[in-house]
Amino acid sequence: MAHTTLTADEIDDVLYFTRGNEVEELKQTLSELLQKHSCSAKDVLEASVHSETGNTVLHFCSANGFVDLLKDVLNQLKPSEQEGVANGKAADKPQLINHQNQQGSTALHWAAYNGQLDAVKVLVQAGANMWIKNSAGHLAMFEAERAEKSGVVQFLLEAGGGEVEKTGREGKASEEDEVVVQGGDGVEQSETGLDALDGQANGGGEVEMGGA
Repeated sequence: MAHTTLTADEIDDVLYFTRGNEVEELKQTLSELLQKHSCSAKDVLEASVHSETGNTVLHFCSANGFVDLLKDVLNQLKPSEQEGVANGKAADKPQLINHQNQQGSTALHWAAYNGQLDAVKVLVQAGANMWIKNSAGHLAMFEAERAEKSGVVQFLLEAGGGEVEKTGREGKASEEDEVVVQGGDGVEQSETGLDALDGQANGGGEVEMGGA
């Protein structure tokens, strides 16, 4: 995906400041890293994928509803004109937008489950694929439905149009598959896959995990 290689600590810093919505600190970190590695902010953001969980900056922006930060990150992740010419339509959307973490969940899955309607709209408009299923076999739409986020469900139903009828409904996740994830900011995610950073980036936003 990205040609830039970051250390685990550098990745943790980027993800930590993202999930805490610490915009100035994130900008400073990105500036330092792009100078250190002689690359672009896009390269740094694409390389900031947690080695164990597979979570990205988009997962945390989306789950927490940091819409302004999400838009900014997506803008920085846009392919360059040169990449667009080289790769055609595949380069029209950010390469990271449909990235699946270790549980198969995309940023859209996280936004949908947490009821972050504005984030869901931004992701879909930016090219997020709403038909990707996570490891539990669930679409983002279903994650929103089982979390009773009716506004998100309605939006995704309308956005999906006729494809919704073709896809059908997935079954409910079993209790043993579900894990409650809660961050320091109060965001909670019940998951067969909506996992979060495993605590390697310590601080006020450290994730606590427990059984559902």
